[in-house]
Amino acid sequence: MFQIVDAVSGDAAGIQRLLRETWQDTYGDHLSQKTLEEVYKQFQSIEFLTRQIENPSFYFPLAKAGDELVGLSTALMPEDTIVMFRLYVSPQYQRKGIGALLLKNVIEHFQGAKKIQLHVEVMNPKAQWFYKKHGFKEIKREQEKIGNEVLELILMEKQLIQ
Repeated sequence: MFQIVDAVSGDAAGIQRLLRETWQDTYGDHLSQKTLEEVYKQFQSIEFLTRQIENPSFYFPLAKAGDELVGLSTALMPEDTIVMFRLYVSPQYQRKGIGALLLKNVIEHFQGAKKIQLHVEVMNPKAQWFYKKHGFKEIKREQEKIGNEVLELILMEKQLIQ
């Protein structure tokens, strides 16, 4: 059984471990170790994660199996659109409904949102499949430079209120 709880500052080290595990699993075969290290340094440091956890604009739910952190998400809602920055599930817990549970939780948290948007890396077909299964559509493609590599990202969107 999985439960969703709000992240607290003391969770930052566990969040960092989960993010590194999932990034290595998802991107380790097509991004250089140098680029992965740059992501870890910029976006997955304890300080960066703690600032997001403590920022009241961010919603930072965690999925736990007992005391074990098995998934997480981060999102905020400027105006009427939820922007989801992360949805990661530990590789050994994928395909058990945790991602769907986190996605549903994020949408329910932001009452009145008209749509939800997120970026998915082109080289992440599992995530693309997951989001399409949950009603997201590709809006456009964009590029982001991290270190010396350029990532091709897909902006995906799901309408929540018609």
